[in-house]
Amino acid sequence: MLFSVLSTAAMALSILAPTVAAVPTPGPQKGNTGLTKLAARMPKSALPAPDGLQLKFVGLGIGTQNYTCKPGNDTAEPGTTGAVAKLYDLGTRLNTDPLADWKISTISGLALNMYDYPAVLNGLLWSQGYQQVLGDHFFTITVPTFYLNKVNATPKPLAFVKKNLGVDAPKSACPGIKGEGAIQWLHLIDNGNSQGGVNTVYRLETAGGAKPKTCKGMPEHWEVPYAAQYWVYGPAA
Repeated sequence: MLFSVLSTAAMALSILAPTVAAVPTPGPQKGNTGLTKLAARMPKSALPAPDGLQLKFVGLGIGTQNYTCKPGNDTAEPGTTGAVAKLYDLGTRLNTDPLADWKISTISGLALNMYDYPAVLNGLLWSQGYQQVLGDHFFTITVPTFYLNKVNATPKPLAFVKKNLGVDAPKSACPGIKGEGAIQWLHLIDNGNSQGGVNTVYRLETAGGAKPKTCKGMPEHWEVPYAAQYWVYGPAA
């Protein structure tokens, strides 16, 4: 497995080598990144379009989807306790990258396949200029939350959101480390009290993270590694 992951990483880095040498060290991110070029490259889906909104950030989320089952109820559908992920800045580099279309469709699956090998994953992120952390994704009780506390802005961008619509990930999506399947693509809208110029989030280009259909054979609590891109929008400045 390690040889396979390292081989994948080496191949990916060799393909991306022409852009590696030119990668600068990103500075602190601003509250309004103005990703106008990248906005036109948003992955296509049946989710509602971000009409009237401005793309502010694109983050690569790497973490876990967290599930739960009640003991002795094998036929029940697993519940969820949310997700936890670190958000790495993709938008700054991809906004001017001529290979952006190809990278958008591959980076989530590539990152997830390196999940168990942090040094290899960090090498990929650094090589492409994605090492800058925007913040974190987590749940505030039951509310999906995106807190971009590493962004150089006052107030810090903070989105409390709720699901508006979900669609199944494309069949081409990375099925996960153990083949569990890719979680849905989502349109998440403001749930109240968002701040810092952000109020809408799209979960796109998902890799892994799905739960089984029933609780049969599952523990009371477990985590499933996943990666996804979070396209964060807000009112036009």
